[in-house]
Amino acid sequence: MAAVTYAAIIQARYNSTRLPGKVVLPLAGRPVLAHIVERAWRIPGVDTVAVTVPDGSNQGPLVELVGSLEGVRLSRGPEEDLARRYRIAAGECGATTVVRLWADCPVLDPALAGALLAAARGAGVPFATIPLDSGYPEGVEAHVMTIEALAAADTEAIAADERETIHLFFSRRPERFPVLHFRRQPDRHALKVLLDTPDDYRRLKQAFDILYPENPLFGVAEVEALAVRRPELFTRPAT
Repeated sequence: MAAVTYAAIIQARYNSTRLPGKVVLPLAGRPVLAHIVERAWRIPGVDTVAVTVPDGSNQGPLVELVGSLEGVRLSRGPEEDLARRYRIAAGECGATTVVRLWADCPVLDPALAGALLAAARGAGVPFATIPLDSGYPEGVEAHVMTIEALAAADTEAIAADERETIHLFFSRRPERFPVLHFRRQPDRHALKVLLDTPDDYRRLKQAFDILYPENPLFGVAEVEALAVRRPELFTRPAT
């Protein structure tokens, strides 16, 4: 019987548009990506952690950072084809199931991602998601997909948006790929812990300075409690 491997694979790139180099910026004295790798390892059920980085010399600082982190694999693949990059990384990890994570989500909640993985395993579904409209704060999303589902997406997807976001390939074919969604009430999606802009970074730095010393793996509960006291740290600024 083949070994079962649950791999957390973090997608990252150095040349992000709104905040270049954001994955190497410091939060509480550590690079953003280092926080995410540590949290990925704390997801119950995860056997291995990898970071998938686009090909190209412009990713040098990110590749160097990944190489300095213990217990994480580096995988490379085409920048404009995430389906292929994930399949390459999954193959290098020997993964039978992939937990898809993002390098701009430094408040990844290991317990929440672990609950999603356990629910996907229990339901036997090919794809499970904490979607953008889950009711959880923005920036704690995660996907779980079987290697068979990922291989189908890489082999069959033609539309550019399906190769880039991957989950669209599954949601457009519900008869083949039943999807498990994690949602909750009350809806706290207005609380933003996603690192996307300079303003996000400014606010997240303050939040980490408050929460990290007491609990380096603080999650949704701590964010929501702090938001009661300091809502300006998590609420989107007016436009």
